[in-house]
Amino acid sequence: MSTLGLALDDAGLALARDGELVSIADSIVDAGREAPEQLGHPARSRSRIAPTALSSRHWADLARGGTATPASRRVACAELGERLRSAGGDPPDVVQVAVPAAFGPGALSQVLAVCRAAALPVTAFVDAAALAVAALGLRGTVVVLELGLHHAAATRVEAGAGEARRRAALVRIRGGRLSLHEAWLQLVSEAMVLRTRFDPLHEAATEQRLYDLLPAAAAVAGDTGSATLALPVAGATVEVTLSRDQFAARAEPLYRDFIDMLHELRPAGAPVLLLADAAVAELPGLREALAEFAGCELLAMSPGLAARAASLLPPAEACGEAGQVPLLRGVAPRDAPLAGGVSARVALGRDDAAADSPTHLLWGGRAVPLPARADAALEIGRAPAGPGLTLPEGMAGVSRLHCTLRAEAGRVVLVDHSRHGTWVNGERVAGRARLRAGDRLRIGEPGVQLELIAVGGGHGEAPQG
Repeated sequence: MSTLGLALDDAGLALARDGELVSIADSIVDAGREAPEQLGHPARSRSRIAPTALSSRHWADLARGGTATPASRRVACAELGERLRSAGGDPPDVVQVAVPAAFGPGALSQVLAVCRAAALPVTAFVDAAALAVAALGLRGTVVVLELGLHHAAATRVEAGAGEARRRAALVRIRGGRLSLHEAWLQLVSEAMVLRTRFDPLHEAATEQRLYDLLPAAAAVAGDTGSATLALPVAGATVEVTLSRDQFAARAEPLYRDFIDMLHELRPAGAPVLLLADAAVAELPGLREALAEFAGCELLAMSPGLAARAASLLPPAEACGEAGQVPLLRGVAPRDAPLAGGVSARVALGRDDAAADSPTHLLWGGRAVPLPARADAALEIGRAPAGPGLTLPEGMAGVSRLHCTLRAEAGRVVLVDHSRHGTWVNGERVAGRARLRAGDRLRIGEPGVQLELIAVGGGHGEAPQG
């Protein structure tokens, strides 16, 4: 029995058969407006020459569920049909679909209708993030970063010995890979005009050639620190060299979205694994932007991993009842990690306790010293029992003894006591969390904001404000 895995990542829609990747490409296809026989055919190579003749939003439209248009369904169905024809082979007996975070449950009926129109016998929808984590045999808390053509997302997966299960997901319906490439296109154009007086955007064919160079150039800049783009023009070559920092600066809005989602999804200060497609993990400057997540690791997964894993999922595990197609949020881990699933693994930030431990807490115009000895503690609340910081009565969401800051092995650790909650950099503390200089501490909801700083000379008497 042949099983086909389909991953609905519009930045890299992938087909795999029995564990082997057979097709992967972004979903920029002909919309059939000028030549109906070309409907669904790959068209990225004409995206700057004939943009109105193409479609890149059909899967994003389907992901919105009930608002999907007939045109989007028609383009998606044609694209799947063209992918299957290009892949060749006999029709699959079973199709299992890896669903990214952007697709809510309400969208899956639309996707199912499209798949059935394309003669795909779908037996299961599977959460793509949980599927990838299970395929790699990861354990603990994993946050999977996702970058589609028109959105960014992050999914928190909890993985144990018996199951990897999606627990929460956030989606930003703005930006996305195409917006990032547009920002880089403007960057290169500005640099060429400034340095050579040649405007590569003055003519569509030249703009397309430059656009085609961008992904590889960004990858080189991310790996080596800079990249040179050489554009053939009228028998000559126009060149410009850009640094990793220049690419990263234009990507900063996207990186800020990823950082905000990570802060919201992970327990405060917890060391988690971050998992992303290799094309995302290797974006220039992303690792540096994520440096604040010290103690975490970033893993780059190989292209098409979710499709490969979906094609290996046992059909008996996936089948629903009487024609129903289930959505699986939890996936049993593989006995052995899928071969070639991770292309790189890097540690983020640093974990040097002495270098980044805070010495003081800013409150009410003064710097309050933090405990330096192992037996010392600073209690915070409306009526702390021991030495500490007393907050005014009447503050909403602040307990009498809200939290305690302790010195442990050269570090400062926060222990939360309150049902109202304590947040570090927007992440809710789950019991306890290590603190670093520069962290923002929020006591209660709405509560009060405090800031942690490191003052030269170490711990001691606080300067009075």
